Amino acid sequence: MKIEGIEHIGIVVGDLDACIKTFEEVFGAKCKTREKVEANKVEVAVFDFGNTKIELVTPTDPASPVSRFLASRGNGIHHICLRVKDIDGWLDALGKRGVDLIDKVPRRGASGRSVAFMSPKSVCNILVELSERK
Repeated sequence: MKIEGIEHIGIVVGDLDACIKTFEEVFGAKCKTREKVEANKVEVAVFDFGNTKIELVTPTDPASPVSRFLASRGNGIHHICLRVKDIDGWLDALGKRGVDLIDKVPRRGASGRSVAFMSPKSVCNILVELSERK
């Protein structure tokens, strides 16, 4: 098993509309997709920059972890998402290595991908997401 690449970098923002407009004006890019991910209590806007994407993330629920992140840190990089094949195999192998997993089984993420998060405690205090297109 190997990491196929960086799927996206997740950036938490307080005003999604304003940040979409800024990204479009500053980078000349268009928002590729925008959707609510109810399971994660967020709305995301995705910009495709060739080999990787930037996912702007805003909370839809004031009690969500992303809301707490925004309240304590403001806009900023939230997580790095790595593209993998066989996310179930990855989670099994990581669990056997003693890696602390937030998600022991994948859940539905944006664009219908299967995703799972690893605890920052296990990865140098960095929130890492694994993602597989099903």
